[in-house]
Amino acid sequence: MAEKIILKNLTLDQKREAFERTLAKFEEPGVKLVLITEEYYDLALTFARDYFMKEEPINKGLGMQWSDELKEFWMNSFKLNLSLMFLNEQNEEPIALRTTRIARYDDKSNIEAVKDERIKQMIRYIVHCDQKANYFEHFPTKEAFHFLGLAVAPKYKKCGYASKIFNVAVDMIRNFGIDPVYLKVEGSSNYSKKIFEKAGCETLFEQRFDTWEVGGKIPIQDTGIHESMKVYGMRIRTKPQQCERGVIDHTV
Repeated sequence: MAEKIILKNLTLDQKREAFERTLAKFEEPGVKLVLITEEYYDLALTFARDYFMKEEPINKGLGMQWSDELKEFWMNSFKLNLSLMFLNEQNEEPIALRTTRIARYDDKSNIEAVKDERIKQMIRYIVHCDQKANYFEHFPTKEAFHFLGLAVAPKYKKCGYASKIFNVAVDMIRNFGIDPVYLKVEGSSNYSKKIFEKAGCETLFEQRFDTWEVGGKIPIQDTGIHESMKVYGMRIRTKPQQCERGVIDHTV
């Protein structure tokens, strides 16, 4: 498949420009929208440690603990300068986080280089789901924006912020002006799945936690009401067009 690689070559200026276009339309009383660049790395890391780690079903099911390895993973995401946060406008307190990376068809996971066995199991599970979803065969692209780490601070839950920051992140992608451009996202909680499906994401694969085995054992346990992870995909256009087979036209 011949295709010019675009996403990995986006400059910081292009990212800031897309963000500023998104910011110009952003209206949420009491909320400040920020692009996670260097001045926000520490705040975003603390938010990921304190909230995402404790709430995300796979982390809970594996008994994941914050570590230097996980910190490095999150920092690698934030350094792409594609992720967003909502802050309380009055006191700069973090409200919500939406982490964005870039996925490539030829991405490889070096599981053996990972020291923490719990992180290894998480990677194995994600790789298994990716292989089954076959994203880059389903969509005619070699790269996609990849949403990770959707989280809302407990005191701000049930206010619609998870859905709002998802929509804002999609809008920022659209403001790069790349047409077509694709989104890849996983949902491991019932709440995030509702958001993604309401937005028009297409389900590519679903794996229950209690039926995934490694060496005859089920690594991910005690996830409560959250029973599975789904892999989703979506095509985002800058202008509405007719839907194509295997492709979802979506505007927010």
